[in-house]
Amino acid sequence: MNTAARFGRMDVAMERVGSGARQDFMRRHQGWGTRLRVVDVEFGGFEMLKRDEADVYLDVLWLRQDEATVRATRIAQRWRDERGHWQLVGEERRDGDTGLLGEPPPDAEKSAGEAASAGDGVRQPGLGFQTRVIRDE
Repeated sequence: MNTAARFGRMDVAMERVGSGARQDFMRRHQGWGTRLRVVDVEFGGFEMLKRDEADVYLDVLWLRQDEATVRATRIAQRWRDERGHWQLVGEERRDGDTGLLGEPPPDAEKSAGEAASAGDGVRQPGLGFQTRVIRDE
């Protein structure tokens, strides 16, 4: 299911999505292949919650079509065994970059404010590295 979704085969992926989660799944993945490109999906483990219910963790590398920045997001998917067929019944972002599952991109105004504060002469941890130019004369 996740491989099909990665390559834009939502018709195949939808076969494994439970009926109650289909509308939400389509809404959350509508940008895959159009506004964003999934570069890689890696299995990050699973946890059996009950005999017929499990959480599956995925690490997804992706980028927005209008940017060159590769992003990473960890997703937790809830799977349930429905009469012998495992189906996806829900998913959520657990860690990493927002935007993969249809969340709005970070506010552009907030990003501009952070960039301005980074350039005010006071070094702030996590906002960048100090650059030193070395020339051979």
